[in-house]
Amino acid sequence: MPVKWLTEAEHERLNRFPAEIQPGDVIAFFTLTDADLKLVKQHHGEANRLGFALQLCALRYLGFIPDDLKSAPDSAVGFLARQLGASAEAITDYGKRGHTRSDHALEIQSHLGFRKVADDEWIEIERWLTARAMEHDRPLLLLSMLCERLHATKLVRPGTTLLERAV
Repeated sequence: MPVKWLTEAEHERLNRFPAEIQPGDVIAFFTLTDADLKLVKQHHGEANRLGFALQLCALRYLGFIPDDLKSAPDSAVGFLARQLGASAEAITDYGKRGHTRSDHALEIQSHLGFRKVADDEWIEIERWLTARAMEHDRPLLLLSMLCERLHATKLVRPGTTLLERAV
């Protein structure tokens, strides 16, 4: 199989929030716990608090933080904004300082117990993936299974180009 097999549209879809998030998922993944709220409130300004909370919930929900936070469905942003007593429109002002988002992402990973995949872990991931490939020969299914495994083991999902190569 060629290394590049995902279409540009598939790359884009896999790197964004879904267009819609089911109401039950909004409640399950975008409800801030007391510990979440304590951490969020350490950040100054409505935009920073909302953006931080959105990144936190994105990692909890998706297993990664999309580059385009503005692609988050209004239902999720509005739900978070109401919990924070903020305006949902404040998200447009988030991350204007260069390192804000990346600094926040590291803090969020630590808070949620996620970490990036280490180089030596790829060997085990590839072994696991090879075993799945013996049972299934559909690349999109293997990709989906890999994303689920990464999420379940609290490994931050890397970019789709890396996942595409692994599959």
